[in-house]
Amino acid sequence: MSKYAFSVLLVTSLLSQIAVAETEKAAQHLSGNIGVVSQYVYRGGVENNDPALQGGLEYVFNNGISVGYWGSTLDYDMTDESKDHGIENDLYIAYDHEINQDLSYRLQATSYIYHNGGTVYADNDEKRKTTGFDALAAVTYKDLTMSMTVMLADVAFANAGDMYIGAAYSHALPYEFMFNTSIGASIYNSSRDDALMETQKDFAFNEARIGISKDIAQTGLNASVDYVLGGQDRMGNDFDNNTVVGLNYAF
Repeated sequence: MSKYAFSVLLVTSLLSQIAVAETEKAAQHLSGNIGVVSQYVYRGGVENNDPALQGGLEYVFNNGISVGYWGSTLDYDMTDESKDHGIENDLYIAYDHEINQDLSYRLQATSYIYHNGGTVYADNDEKRKTTGFDALAAVTYKDLTMSMTVMLADVAFANAGDMYIGAAYSHALPYEFMFNTSIGASIYNSSRDDALMETQKDFAFNEARIGISKDIAQTGLNASVDYVLGGQDRMGNDFDNNTVVGLNYAF
């Protein structure tokens, strides 16, 4: 091999490595969002009946793993009934994989940590932690996502083995509007009931949503409005129907 040919090969190899490194560097990124909603409604139940401030951060690695935080203000305190405010903090680690252009999946483990949280007690001294852990598996085909979440341990607001099954669909509309809809139901594990947790329904439809959203051009803002049809909780109590308006800034 001539020195010229060797030099060309060496330069080509170096450029190729640089291109791969830049691609991998570009694949790793930090993103975030902050916004406000008129109400915080979660699985049919109202977590904050007043405007709620919400936001999150996520760092995505080039191997498909991501770590993140999401939080929201609440209108209650998990351990003190006399307080009308609190903060929910969610920490998660996830893995995303794209099988092909139309099909992908996500696996995620989440910890739910409440400000001033700790332990709640029953009159018979039974107790439960307020920090919860769950695992999620979701499959997305084109605009449709199917998911299942399982609670991993008993907690103040759920039993170990409680499952939430959801489906969400989004579709692009003219003028850069998005049509969004979702539905969710729970399978409750009554075998873990105690003095702090009672179950009357092993299965309950929790909520259905329908709404529209729109990115506001060149601002990073997204405006949304959703109508939430309330279902029932594990006791068979009816959830109210709610209209939720939101404004979110992504960066």
